Amino acid sequence: MDKHIVVKVAGAAEPQEATIHPGTTCRDLLDALGLARNLLLTQDPAAGTPFGADESLFDKVADGQKLYAVPPMEVGK
Repeated sequence: MDKHIVVKVAGAAEPQEATIHPGTTCRDLLDALGLARNLLLTQDPAAGTPFGADESLFDKVADGQKLYAVPPMEVGK
């Protein structure tokens, strides 16, 4: 069973569609889309907690869901 998702990349005009399989990690998805590995995947770009690079996405997202690829932000010093 596969899930089809949409990934909106920060700064890009068009979202990218992807198919994930059980065990697909964030790093796998970024690689498959040709995106930089330093991007974070999240369900909410403003307030969502990003997924870990080696975290499996399949059980955490719904078929047809939109994810956001955003650059990491430094907070405080």
